[in-house]
Amino acid sequence: IFYIAPPKCRPAATSLEKPFAKWYYLYMKDKKKKAPVPFGEKYESLRERQRLFHAALKENRERRRELMKENTAQAKAKAKKLARRISFGIKYTYAMGGRLRNEIVGMLTVYNFGRAVFLHVKRHIRFDPSDEKLYLNTYYPLGKHKGRYKVFLYIHGGGWMGGWPESREAFTTRIATAGYFVASVYYGEAPRYAHPKMIENIYKAIGWLRDHADELDIDMESIVVSGESAGAHLAAMAACISTNPEYAAKFNLDKRAREQKFSATVLNCGVYDLEKVVESGFKRGGIYTQAYCGGTPVKETDEEFRREISPIYWVNERFPPTFAISAENDKLALLTFDLIDKFMRLGVPYVHYHGEGRFAVHAFAITMALKISRDAMKQIRRFLSSLQKS
Repeated sequence: IFYIAPPKCRPAATSLEKPFAKWYYLYMKDKKKKAPVPFGEKYESLRERQRLFHAALKENRERRRELMKENTAQAKAKAKKLARRISFGIKYTYAMGGRLRNEIVGMLTVYNFGRAVFLHVKRHIRFDPSDEKLYLNTYYPLGKHKGRYKVFLYIHGGGWMGGWPESREAFTTRIATAGYFVASVYYGEAPRYAHPKMIENIYKAIGWLRDHADELDIDMESIVVSGESAGAHLAAMAACISTNPEYAAKFNLDKRAREQKFSATVLNCGVYDLEKVVESGFKRGGIYTQAYCGGTPVKETDEEFRREISPIYWVNERFPPTFAISAENDKLALLTFDLIDKFMRLGVPYVHYHGEGRFAVHAFAITMALKISRDAMKQIRRFLSSLQKS
């Protein structure tokens, strides 16, 4: 079909132009016809197309296989994580039940046996307006006294998962009768208050005491920090914070208490290296430390974190004079000996009381029902008296 422009767009054709235009159109039409492609070229073209198709197909299969592997790995990781959480929950529930039983039975029997009676006692003082669960109890002597009370800050134990100030009153009230203002802190339970919340809560309690120092008539420049078991771990941590600026910089401490210094520490069967707790064979040591770490086993945390939660790595020559207690029948006794060994190398003043005999068990000094516990209390009071004389 030959295109003929509209009359308005072309000049009038002459008698010679009409046949020429028709011939030129037919000539160009024949010229534009493609030459036939040889068989070999067609064959190669089809083979190349087939090769590219199979290559794309193989690439897609490999990609799907990789995606399946990734999805399987992710599913396995999620399943493993869920299984660990379930396992931790079961173990935590079991351990927590045991701790509650021990605390309640102990508070009603041996833990508070022999507690001092004639004291000023005030319980459940809220020191953090943003968290009503946290509180402290205070104990101090009746009658008049000369000057301000020296402060004895007590941090209870319980595997970081339990314990109350009320179940340590045999110990804390005996310290109060020696002329001290005792503040016994409830700092929360793991894993809700996992590291570093516990030590930061303790510093909030110290900040509250500093704010109320005049009202309470206490000397916050002369304060002894103490605790048993997990409480001794936190007490040692506080002592390291007060003497090692590099360690203190790792925590978000209450501004009121950030510069607090301690005149001494009293550490009863403490935990100073959490990795060694897991390896010691101490009953439920693994679940206790895992709860403190927020549900992650200690061995699965990084090295920097393991050092941060273990105060023995941060002890230096400025560490306060210490009365350290260990027990013959305590699987954690080696940790106290490790601490004493470091004191000896650094020249830190210390007194080491190693309980021996069948009743020398973990944290035996918190009860006054045992002869060995009463003897330990005498030695502690002698140690505190020597501080006052110096």
